[in-house]
This record gives sequence, structure tokens and C-alpha cells, in this order.
Amino acid sequence: MYFPEDMTFQYFFFDTYIGYFLQVIPVALIAGIIYFIYKLQHKNGLSTGKIAVKSLFVCYIAGLLSLTLFIDIIGSIYYFIFYHQFSLSDIPWFKFSCNFIPNFFKNFNGEKLWNILAFVPFGILYPLYNEKTTLKHTLIMAPVLSLCIEITQPIFGRATDINDIILNALGAQISTIIFYGVLNTVKHKNK
Repeated sequence: MYFPEDMTFQYFFFDTYIGYFLQVIPVALIAGIIYFIYKLQHKNGLSTGKIAVKSLFVCYIAGLLSLTLFIDIIGSIYYFIFYHQFSLSDIPWFKFSCNFIPNFFKNFNGEKLWNILAFVPFGILYPLYNEKTTLKHTLIMAPVLSLCIEITQPIFGRATDINDIILNALGAQISTIIFYGVLNTVKHKNK
């Protein structure tokens, strides 16, 4: 990854993928901690370890939603914290831009790679969160979640893109198949 010599903190934190990720870490952690504390109070027979693993999925979902839907709002809050300037009018609300032409195979770039990688944790964390789920159900839930995010994005000034849904589903399918493959291998070895 190339970093220009004159890169400022402002550019790094507010205009790079790493900066966006750093912005949402506190949101994801807070969501996971709140869920963990709530579940500790209402255990329903769950061990603390299982609650911790389930909390990881909540952290992941909170971070994913923050990155895909609320990053401009979160960025505005950070901008206020650092520079004491705040304006939600800078967020391009209700953009209603869309792309329904699958062309992700052309000009494959960092954004498209991000769309795959963003859903890789889903294929592992969702089955750990919902122990009753199946391979088929997990493979279906990832594109459904991606579709819900993509349909909602125009409200927050982002575009709906069929390529994102396809790449998100691909990332989740890869990790889901690997997860269930490893799980089945472990089960057969323990017999």
C-alpha cells in the first residue's frame, strides 16, 4: 500500500479504508460489550465463553453496518471531536444512485476486494452465533444481509450496487464452505 509523504492525519483518518476501520472499532466494541453484559445478566444456560463468542458476531455486525451505512455520520462525529466543527448537512442524504449491471470482473480494485473481505467473517461468526443454523441457511443469510444493506445505502447518500451484493455473497460463501468443511472434518475425527 502506498502512503504519500505529505499524508496528513486528516486524510488518513477520514479518507482511507484503514481510517474508516479505525473509526468504527469503538462502535463495534461498545455494541459487543453491551450485548455481552446483557447476555451475562440473562444467561439462559449459556456459558460465559459462548456469550463471548456470540458477542464477536454482534461486534462484527455493528462494525459492518457502521462501515456500510453510517460511516459519514460517524466521520462527522469524529470531525467534531477533533476539529470542533459538526454538520450533518455534509452527508449526502437520499442520493438514490444505483448500479444493476454486474461488472465486478472489470477493473477489479481495492474496493471490490474490500466487498469480498467484509463478508468473510460472516461465514464463520454467524454459525457460531446461531448454533442452530445450517450450511444452506448461512449461505442464504449473507446475500440477504448484503441486499438489505444495499437497499438502505441510498438513504445515507451511498449507492446501491449489484456488484457489492455479488462480492459480499462470494466472501461469505468462501468462509462458510471452509468453516463447515473444517467443522465436518473435526466431527469425523472425533468419532
